[in-house]
Amino acid sequence: MHSFIHETGAGYWLGHSLMVILMIAVFALILAGAYLLLSALLGRPQTHDGEPLQALAGRYARGEIDREEFLRRQQDLLDLHSPRT
Repeated sequence: MHSFIHETGAGYWLGHSLMVILMIAVFALILAGAYLLLSALLGRPQTHDGEPLQALAGRYARGEIDREEFLRRQQDLLDLHSPRT
């Protein structure tokens, strides 16, 4: 006596469908692992040299610091980034 699964061929299709789903899941896990590994190894990108000056200019434009404070901090930042001779 044959079962319904053997008579209809559903076992064949079910087995192959599950195998394809499993292969896709394994491939997705490999890609996710590679992405996480590379992002951990590369770390956070370095900031650009102009960002501190832009942040300072934004604080001055919003009125958080006065002109004298802006000029003093701007000069400090420019001194830090100027090449030493």
